[in-house]
Amino acid sequence: MRSPGVAFDLRAALSDEIRAAIEQINTAPLKAKAIHRCRVHLKRARALARVGREVAPGLSSVFNDSARALMQALSHARDLAALAQAARIAARKAAKKEAAALRSIADALEARSAATQPPNAETIAAGLRDLMAMAQVWPEASARQIQKGGERIVRRARKARRLSQGSRLAMRRHEWRKREKDRLYAAMLLEGYWPAGTPRRVKANEQLGEALGLERDALLLADALGQEPNLAGDAKSARRASQAIARRLRKLGRRADDLGDKLHAGGA
Repeated sequence: MRSPGVAFDLRAALSDEIRAAIEQINTAPLKAKAIHRCRVHLKRARALARVGREVAPGLSSVFNDSARALMQALSHARDLAALAQAARIAARKAAKKEAAALRSIADALEARSAATQPPNAETIAAGLRDLMAMAQVWPEASARQIQKGGERIVRRARKARRLSQGSRLAMRRHEWRKREKDRLYAAMLLEGYWPAGTPRRVKANEQLGEALGLERDALLLADALGQEPNLAGDAKSARRASQAIARRLRKLGRRADDLGDKLHAGGA
């Protein structure tokens, strides 16, 4: 840990994340990897904005709302690709007929993803410039304000975990995942300024985030199949795929809960 009197340069860190997001959008045409990286930088920036809420609550809210809207505009093709990948992963350990149904789902989703028009790069770039303008006028935060902002992020993660325990509702599990992502990014970006940024905790947080992400994609895949059984080809194939996804969800849910128990042990 650094001296408590040394403040983290929140304004510079926010600006760096938005600048990195702009660099990804400047590639033409927009590729899936560039869109994904842009969204990651936006997530990191949102975590920093939540840390900075202590010094600028109104600006933090506007920044997060604006960044969320940009992420949604960038998400559609990526979401379809993620569901297709979830189907292929589930197929690896499924029985032969279940695996065939899951691969059919993946093929259908990948075709949709490929046919999706990329987001308008100019609109996204304009939104990112607005975020940069906000980042560059962020008030200077004291070391104590940074510490309090980090503590708030931890409290929100603990609360989200409590509400998601024993639940398999996609909404509650997703909220937990978002709050743990906030904590992970804040810990990584505030390394040396915040106790939660120790390598051991960051590693545990990464593992939990990955497990919750896999569970999230499987939950969304189950929902998509429930709404459109014909993704699997026919009703019988849809039932087989649903059974395989349900087994995977139980496994992923147990793993995420176990990792959450370890991370949160001792009030972490």
